Order: sequence, then C-alpha cells, then structure tokens
Amino acid sequence: MLQCCTVCENLTSGIISCRNGIPVILALMLCSDNQKMMSLLKSRFFVIATIGIIVAFVVQKSHRSGHTIPEVFGNVSPGFEDVLKVFRENYEHGWDKAEAGSAFSVYHKGEKVVDIWAGYADYEAEVLWKEDTMSILLSTTKGLSALCILVLADRGLIDFKETVAYYWPEFAQKGKEKITVEMLLEHEAGLAVISEELTFDLLRDRHAMDRVLAATEPLWEPGTTHGYHVISFGFYVDALVRRVDPRGRTVGQFFAQEIAEPFGIDAFIGTPLDVSHRVARLVLVRGSLTDITYYLWTSHLFRALIYGFPLGRCKTFTDVIKNCGEVCKMHQQEDPELRKLEFPSGNGIGSARAIAKLYGILANGGKLGNKTLLSPEFIDELAHDKRGQTGDFVFFNLPFRWKYGIEVIPQPNEDNNIFGASGVGGQIGYADKGRQIGYGFVTRFLSPVGLQLYDPRIQRLKESVLQALRTSRGKQ
Repeated sequence: MLQCCTVCENLTSGIISCRNGIPVILALMLCSDNQKMMSLLKSRFFVIATIGIIVAFVVQKSHRSGHTIPEVFGNVSPGFEDVLKVFRENYEHGWDKAEAGSAFSVYHKGEKVVDIWAGYADYEAEVLWKEDTMSILLSTTKGLSALCILVLADRGLIDFKETVAYYWPEFAQKGKEKITVEMLLEHEAGLAVISEELTFDLLRDRHAMDRVLAATEPLWEPGTTHGYHVISFGFYVDALVRRVDPRGRTVGQFFAQEIAEPFGIDAFIGTPLDVSHRVARLVLVRGSLTDITYYLWTSHLFRALIYGFPLGRCKTFTDVIKNCGEVCKMHQQEDPELRKLEFPSGNGIGSARAIAKLYGILANGGKLGNKTLLSPEFIDELAHDKRGQTGDFVFFNLPFRWKYGIEVIPQPNEDNNIFGASGVGGQIGYADKGRQIGYGFVTRFLSPVGLQLYDPRIQRLKESVLQALRTSRGKQ
C-alpha cells in the first residue's frame, strides 16, 4: 500500500525524504504532473544525480558497517549456515533496518531448510518479530490470487484462451469484447486505471465494484503490450473467480478453502480478525544521505527509477496510484476492520514460512503428500515460458513478464524460469522448479529498492541458498 505526499521542490531534499513517509522513489513519481517541478528537474536533475553517484562511490564502503544488528532467531539445516550469516549481514550493511523486522524461509525438495527472523513487528510498541508473525504481502498477494485461477483452470472450469465476456457478459463493453482471460491475467488488457476512484465502500459492495470494472475503458489496445495492473488486477480476478467457481466464492474464500486450509498455508487474502494481532506494522524508514547515495551506486532499480523520472516515464503509474484513493493510504491498513476486506492485489497477509511452503509445493511438482495443488503441466508452462521479459507500459519500462498472472523471471544460462510474485518494498514468493526450491521473504521495512530480484536483500539471500546447494553437491 502506498500513501501520496507532497514533495519538497528542492530536488536533493526530495530524494532524501518526503512528508507523510512515502518511499522516496514513489514520492518523486507522484508529483510528475507538477509542471514547475518537472521543469526544475529537467534542467538540474542529471547534474545532481551524477554528482550523487560520484558521492555514492565515496560513501558506499562506509555504509557497510555501523548499523545496529538485531538478534536473529530461528534455525537453518546443516549446510545452510551461511544463509543465516547473510541475513544478519543485510542488517549490518543497512539493507534492512533494526527498527523494522523481516523473515526469510526456504523449502527444498519439500523440506524446510531455512526459517529465520529478526527485528520488530512493531517498534513503537516494542513488540519483537516472532515465529508466527505475519506481514502484509502487498503485491505478492497477486500470486495467491492468480493461483486461484490456475487451480480453477486445472479443474477445467475456466479456459485462458476464452474471452472474459464469455464468463462475464457485462464485461463486453467499451472495446473489451475480445479481451481473453490470458490477456487480463498477463496485464495486457489495458485496464490498469479503473473508471472510478477506489473507496472502502466500493470494496464492501462487489456488485458496485463489478459495474465499475465492467465500465472501464482500456488505456491501450488490448493484447499489444503489457502494463502492470497494480491495483485493478485482483478485483478482475475476484470477479472471474466468483463467476466460474461452482460455489460462487470470492477469491479470498476460494484461497482459504481450496489452498490454504488443505495444504497448511498460513496466509490469507483479507485478514481475519482473530489473527490480526499477529500482523507486523508496515514502516517507511526514511533514507539518510548515505542510504540514498549507496542505493544510487549499488541498485540498478533505484538508478532506473530516478533517471526515468524526468524522462516522463511515470505518468500512467501516477494515475494508477491516484486511482487507488483511500484504499492505498498506509495508515488505513492498521485498522483491523478495514484490513479484513479483500483487496486481492495488495492486502494478503502471510508469514515467510507460509509463502516459501506454498511455492515449495509448486517447485516440487505441485503435490503435498497425496494432495495435488496444481498439475505438473501448468507448472511446466510457468517454468518454461520462453517469451522473455519486455518493458512495461505502466512500470517505468522495466522488464517484466507474466504467465497466467504469475511473474516469470528467466535465469541466465538456465532452462528454467523462477516464478511467483513480488511486492513493493521487498516481499517475495518464488518457486525454482529446476532446483525444487520455494522462497519466502516478508518485511515491514518498505525499502526504496525493494522489488523482485532487484532487492539486494533478496539477491544476497538467494545466492547464499544456491551456494549452499552447490557446496552440498560438491561434497557428495
């Protein structure tokens, strides 16, 4: 969830901090319609940013020490001790913040091999992160929602090549008649901005929501490109699930009854009141000058977003966030009554252990014991989609690819993709079918460089897991 804010006109101050606590990179984006600001940035931005990178080179080594390191809890299997070391180093180097908190879990060949956590679930209340702490998953929720559609397709209840209007006749208006289920799930439908601003009243009234979704006009010709449906994706998925599920359940109900409960996955789409006390409180830790210059030097994502801003690559994203209205204001997510509403693009909750277990099942053939979550044929499609990543129309032209609503990320010099879902700030859930690994990372620190595998925390943790496996094979 994101919260809009006004950014200082002084560029340097705007990069370092902003009012009301939004991540700095998004704060810059949200004022892109301010012509005075844009003129100022275009004339001064590149000089300032280039100086920032030079300064980053000088300060980067100093950033790698001196941070408070919280106690790390949990356990790792023999051979994975360096994963715990890297998890601790993420705090030492400042990628994670001691006043925040995070957890990382890994399943390999169906067995839990890493399950560690540190920091606070609520720093102000002095509540430590515990074994059963859960986090708001943000866009990692989309993976849970998409999996519901995959399960329904596996049961023959929905066809990805069929039009959405076949299942939902009211959808066939304003140029959407030929949009297929596959186009919608792969963010190619052009429906990133819906026809009315979101409110909690709209979330409570699914019939009203369906009318708004059906009345939305595509921003581009459907099927010609992909543009991340940041907010709208989950609502369209929910509308389809309710129409093709024989019991007419919502996506949250379907996930709970068909996936979470039978497979022991401690995750939800919409937070039940009786587990609300376990949810970590999201925090936006302001970056220091040292943080920002270090990000500029070390993060490709951060540089891409900062340099992309004055080039006008973020207007559509700005429209998407404005369209989210009160639903995306972070303080609203602290209200249990609002958090229990289903927002299938962004308010799922879960533990790192739950997410790793879920994707571990998929990475290990889709079965747990005698129960099948998803057929190997669908898993193979996710693992072997060869289309490659291309620039996204909404998300700053960064390279993405989805298959049936699941992110697929090609791996260099490998036959398999990893697949799953990521959330802004650092939440991830991924499956590596080739190595039979499921990853889960959740955090309450919404890092300005936290996204997908661009996040240095995830890069380092993933590499430490792979190194552990390489070392293990070398000893056999």
